[in-house]
Amino acid sequence: MNIEFGLYIHIPFCKSKCLYCDYPSTTNNRIQDKYFHYLLKEIELLNFNGKIKTIFLGGGTPTFVDVKQIDKLFRKLNNLDIVFDPIEVTIESNPETLTEEKLYEYYSLGINRLSLGIQTFDNDILKNMNRLYDNELIERNYYLARRYFSNINFDFILGLPGDNMKVLENNLRVIEKLKPNHVSYYIFDDDHDTPLKRVLEKGKMKLPENEYIENGFDLIIEELHKMGYNRYEISNWAKEGYECKHNLIYWNNENYHGFGLSAGGHYNNIRYTKTWDFKEYFEKIDNNQIPYDYYNENTLLDELTEELFMGLRLIDGISVEKLKNKYGKLFEKFSKNLFQLASDLIEVDERIRMNKKGLDLSKMVFEKILEVREVIKEQDRFDTL
Repeated sequence: MNIEFGLYIHIPFCKSKCLYCDYPSTTNNRIQDKYFHYLLKEIELLNFNGKIKTIFLGGGTPTFVDVKQIDKLFRKLNNLDIVFDPIEVTIESNPETLTEEKLYEYYSLGINRLSLGIQTFDNDILKNMNRLYDNELIERNYYLARRYFSNINFDFILGLPGDNMKVLENNLRVIEKLKPNHVSYYIFDDDHDTPLKRVLEKGKMKLPENEYIENGFDLIIEELHKMGYNRYEISNWAKEGYECKHNLIYWNNENYHGFGLSAGGHYNNIRYTKTWDFKEYFEKIDNNQIPYDYYNENTLLDELTEELFMGLRLIDGISVEKLKNKYGKLFEKFSKNLFQLASDLIEVDERIRMNKKGLDLSKMVFEKILEVREVIKEQDRFDTL
């Protein structure tokens, strides 16, 4: 029987570096050929089999690179000793990188989902964040993409400097007008080390107040619901049947492989990430080594922790029967402890899920999960002494 798995491929090239970005990417286009040569070699190093269920080309900006590189990548995947018949193939894009020729090529290669990194329709915010397009270009290239793609996602960020209720209301009006199939609306996280964080620390820009973020997110939930979008994950909404099948693999703690700089994977209880450093990435592959930065064979407790961590992001949560069948008494012990610590944030019937308060304070729920994990580890340590 073929194991089904997702495939994430990291393409770390961008036309410019955005102020808020903490992903490993480069504007050095001269190493594009070299990177793809090593990426294909890395794919050869992993002896894997089964059936590819989904593919996600992330970045970086995959639509910035020469289409011939994507073509070579797909030829390589097609020639592997695996079942290559994915139901969903996503490519991430910035609006300014799209051309009709590229869109036709992607469509011809079998790419059937386009994820547009829009962030906002406010031109001043886009300019300040070093985005290389305006709202007019977004609309023009969106309609161009619609000639080839029947499944398009819009990515937004709530809470960038300059964001306010007027900007948000306009974003929602444009969503209603353009009707993408899927909307991701993430709250900006200023914990990461980014150029924007340093600008904020110097007082050159200012983030919106927390009150706006809370009220703004409530408005997003309310308005997207009115437009017929189903909120199926904390920050993701879809028209019926257009939920992101690749991301559901992550949230359901299923199998996926990751290739390229910084790519992560989870396969048969192995959790790994690849190195973030270009030099180390090339050197390890030269030595026929898979360029791991982190590699861990998960214990049952690790797997349960990750499954709760990811699955509770879903609005419907996780089937209790599934968790009992998979983890037995460990789940009973874990859920009992978790419910004691977070009874006002989660609910349990046939499924375990976050309630309204839990979804609003999801960070707290995730902290409680880690707390319970440590308690159980400590208990087990004393049980075995």
